[in-house]
Amino acid sequence: MTNKQRIHAALEGKPVDRCPVTSLYNQLYHLDHFEELTGLPAWRRHEWLAMPTDQHLEIYRRIQAAAPFELLQPQLASDRVWRERQEFVLKAGHAFRHDRKTDEWERLDLVSDSGHATDYHANETQYIFTPEDIERRLPLPQALKESDEGELDYVKAVIAAFKDQEFILTGGVIGTLYSCGGHVGQTNLFAMLIEQPDLITRLCERILEFNLARIRRLAGAGGDAIYVDDATATSDMISPALYERFSLPYMRAMVQEIHRLGHKAILIYFGGVMDRLDLIASTGADGLSYEATMKGFVNDTATIARRIGDRMILFSNIDPIAVLQNGTDADLEAEIRRQVAAGRAARGFILSTASPITPSTPLSRVQQFIHLAKKVTAVL
Repeated sequence: MTNKQRIHAALEGKPVDRCPVTSLYNQLYHLDHFEELTGLPAWRRHEWLAMPTDQHLEIYRRIQAAAPFELLQPQLASDRVWRERQEFVLKAGHAFRHDRKTDEWERLDLVSDSGHATDYHANETQYIFTPEDIERRLPLPQALKESDEGELDYVKAVIAAFKDQEFILTGGVIGTLYSCGGHVGQTNLFAMLIEQPDLITRLCERILEFNLARIRRLAGAGGDAIYVDDATATSDMISPALYERFSLPYMRAMVQEIHRLGHKAILIYFGGVMDRLDLIASTGADGLSYEATMKGFVNDTATIARRIGDRMILFSNIDPIAVLQNGTDADLEAEIRRQVAAGRAARGFILSTASPITPSTPLSRVQQFIHLAKKVTAVL
């Protein structure tokens, strides 16, 4: 079977010759480990994200050859006009991006505090206080804009090059609940679910329109699947009742649109899911990815597989720190075997890490994970 055939079969509950193997959000892994994967200086990842499409694709091929995950996630691109006016230069012993139009200079050879390519900080500023603020901040015509201004150039190039053999996760959207935090503040949001539920509902409905428009844009690029990352809609953050009100209706709408456009829908939950599995399954999505047991919750694959049954396929939740980064080869192989056995009750099973691969995980370890996953599951 080709990788594309294998993953489609797994998602549809059909026989496979072995389990597919991947790590969701592998586009982040490519940025975090750019130097290791390409042999180029780490700062050149910035240049890679501004290169002409054919040059970007050439480097993407090198990355995929080094870490051949079986579910590809291409990089999004910056505005095409912006990319064309950038140059990357070494000056006074440091690497810089220079905007030839604005004469902006940005130093690129700095290291983030976390070790990731970029650090993320949740918004804590409240911008929306009234329904009128929603109309001003999120005018609907913008959501319906069809031109991507070059954002999908790299995605389309990867799809054109790999579509016959590889399963491609074109891109995705962030769930409406988490997205509200960008407008009302992440901490404020959870109090507002109780104190101002109507305002948050209205905000979710508006964000849904943006997400549906983005899903249509992504589907137009081709590929096989689109994900929805339902961040913070988990047991460590909200109750099942709040999930049912502020997440589920919008998740169903997004899954339906993904399916209408002929793509598979994959849901991603970085948090506890055990108390809302039936609700998640009711979205009608094809696949479910969930975090490893941590942060005070337990996500047990065997229990999840039994309860989900043939309603969805599962992505395994191999711990990216305790097992992949810090475990021995024996630990990793044992966990692969345990996960595959535990996942047999589900409609299908894809081996994957529970969260993105850490900056401290060497390429050799990732390659061993892919090798062991293929070897072990081919004989199970």
